[in-house]
Amino acid sequence: MVNSIFWIVAIVLFVLLEATTATLVCIWFAGGSLVALIANLLGASTMVQILIFLVVSVVCALLLRKAALKYVTPEKTKTNLDRIIGETVFVKEILENGDGKASVNDVDWKVKPEKGEALSVGDRVTVTAVEGVKLVVKK
Repeated sequence: MVNSIFWIVAIVLFVLLEATTATLVCIWFAGGSLVALIANLLGASTMVQILIFLVVSVVCALLLRKAALKYVTPEKTKTNLDRIIGETVFVKEILENGDGKASVNDVDWKVKPEKGEALSVGDRVTVTAVEGVKLVVKK
């Protein structure tokens, strides 16, 4: 026979496990354990408690996980910087270290070539990435 201590320990373990992973997997089992604890306190049989635990855990996971993830998982904020990737620009100056300068939307950027390509003034290049304050470009 399952006693209330078992369900209390299960609740604590599932909450602690969820706190260490934050993946919204174990928290549903804590909810199922809580409802099973209530059933235990009301005198339900062991089989009924286990059945309640399983049903409540699965139903909570299926119905609430997707909605809960919206609050736990931060959305990535897109910036205007994303629009620069794929732009074609012209190198207008070469710096001492081999990097260059180019203008994108009337803003000057330092550009560095992919894979050590050499840049020359007037090269037509495509922006492939942004690394800090530099644009990575390829010919």
